[in-house]
Amino acid sequence: MSETAPAASTASENAKPEQSISSKLTAAESASKPQIDPLSIETNAPAAEASMSTAEPTSSTPAPAIQRLDSVAIGPSVETDPQPPRNEAGPVLLITLLLTSGARHPYKLDEKYLTKRNVTVPALTESGRKDPYSISVYTLKELILREWREEWEAQPSSPSSIRLIYFGRLLDDKTPLKDCRFNAEAANVVHMTVRPQDIVDEEDASKSKALARGREGEEGTAGCRCVIL
Repeated sequence: MSETAPAASTASENAKPEQSISSKLTAAESASKPQIDPLSIETNAPAAEASMSTAEPTSSTPAPAIQRLDSVAIGPSVETDPQPPRNEAGPVLLITLLLTSGARHPYKLDEKYLTKRNVTVPALTESGRKDPYSISVYTLKELILREWREEWEAQPSSPSSIRLIYFGRLLDDKTPLKDCRFNAEAANVVHMTVRPQDIVDEEDASKSKALARGREGEEGTAGCRCVIL
C-alpha cells in the first residue's frame, strides 16, 4: 500500500504540465480569432438583406419600352395593294402612297375618317353620305401631312411641299379628287415626293418679290397724271 501511493502521486504530477500546456494553447487560439458580437450579426443581417433587395430591381429590371401608336388611316408598308372593301355604307377611296424609297402605304378615305378628322366635305352623295371624291388635292395633302409617319423622310413645313403624281400627271392643288380619274373599284397608286425646304424658301421669296414689284408698278401707274392741252 505504501509503494503504490507514491506512484499515483507521481502520475498525477506528470499529467499536470500537459493539462497546463493544452489550456495555454486553447487560450492563445481563442485570442487570435476575431471576436464576433452576436448582436451586431442580428442587427446587420436585415439591413444587408434590405440593401440587396433594393439593389436587385434597379440592375435586373429593364427600362420600359416606348410604344408608338401607328396612324389610324395610313397603314404600315405593304407589298401588295389592298382590296376594296365590300358592303360599305358610302363611297370609299383607296390610295396606295408610293414613296421614293419604294415603300407602299395603304390609305383609306371614307365618311367615317373624314368625320373624325373634321374635314369639310363640299358635296354629298344621293343618299346623304360624305363623298371623299369631292375634296381637293390640297385637302388630301393636308390630311397626309397630319398622318405623317415617323419612318418617312423629314416632315415638310406645309402641304404645298408635298407632290402627288398619278399616272405620270402632277396633281394640282385646286383639282377635286373626282377629276383625277381615280378608280373606285381598286387601290390607286399615287407617287409621293417632298420638295426640299431650301427650294420652297427660294420660291416663296421670289413670289413675295414679284408681288412687291407688282404693287409698286400699280401705285406708280395710278399716281401718274397726264394732261393734254
